[in-house]
Amino acid sequence: MDNNKYYSCNIIEHGFDAQFNSINLCCRVGNELFRDKLKLIENYTGQKINWKEFFEIKNKLRSIQKQGKTIPYCEGCIYLHEEEWNQENIIHSININNWIKCNANCIYCDRHEYLKYKEYKIYPIIKELIKNNYLQNPADITIAGGEPTITSDFDKTIKLLIKHNISPVRILTNAIKYNKNIETGVKKGLINLLISTDSGRRETYKKIKLVDKHKEVWKNISRYAKHQQTDSLVKTKFIIIPSINDSKEEMYEFIQRNKEAGIKHTCIDIEIGWYSRNNKNNEIINSLYNLYLYAKSEGKKLDINVSPFDRIKMIENKK
Repeated sequence: MDNNKYYSCNIIEHGFDAQFNSINLCCRVGNELFRDKLKLIENYTGQKINWKEFFEIKNKLRSIQKQGKTIPYCEGCIYLHEEEWNQENIIHSININNWIKCNANCIYCDRHEYLKYKEYKIYPIIKELIKNNYLQNPADITIAGGEPTITSDFDKTIKLLIKHNISPVRILTNAIKYNKNIETGVKKGLINLLISTDSGRRETYKKIKLVDKHKEVWKNISRYAKHQQTDSLVKTKFIIIPSINDSKEEMYEFIQRNKEAGIKHTCIDIEIGWYSRNNKNNEIINSLYNLYLYAKSEGKKLDINVSPFDRIKMIENKK
């Protein structure tokens, strides 16, 4: 039996999640019994990272997976899969989730509890990884948490990644603010965007985001779409929030907006807090899944690919 072939994931093996006050293993939701994330570095505020110690921690996690066991925090995670894993001390999967700053106020977001923390810079971490040849290319970098485009070193970090042709870099943005460096990245095929509007109508957008930026957002989505190297680099997202935007009428308007903006790919999810509280209610869960199927059907009519996101994927895996 090949000792390098076992169940694991890219983040366990070669990744990390930069959170607002710690460096975690990941930000994904796997086992609901473990609400707290597995911290690789606690109380992180931007200090220099000892990469030798960091990789020792990663190797200990790797050894658990190699034994055919599972890190408790990762039990039940949909991202675990069997593969022949590279054993080198390298990084090629990074999530950046600072959460400190945002220019919207989404009703499902709990970022307010993080506002007491001071923002630290991610640029020095990326620069050091590149300098030490730890960051492999192709990489898998996701920049999210709050609104990443308004953090203090976002543009500096994006320019660095573009300079070294590092990709793919996925940015989760609300697109309220248009960014020229993102435009450059999608032109070069290095950056892909996921833009969560959660609505097709202005009034619904205002109700969810608590800012009146519906028109500006779809204008910016259209601008990004026109510059993308391929039609899969700019994608939108609809997070279903029961009793707020879970109607066929809203979903229809959302699909139409995508058509008007030149978007060919979108995805559907369910609000994570609601799902955690109600995922045993099969009747409601099935109705939300049917709403996804409706979106998929409407998208097909307009040559728009509608795909499932995390919670919808979980439902599909159980069917």
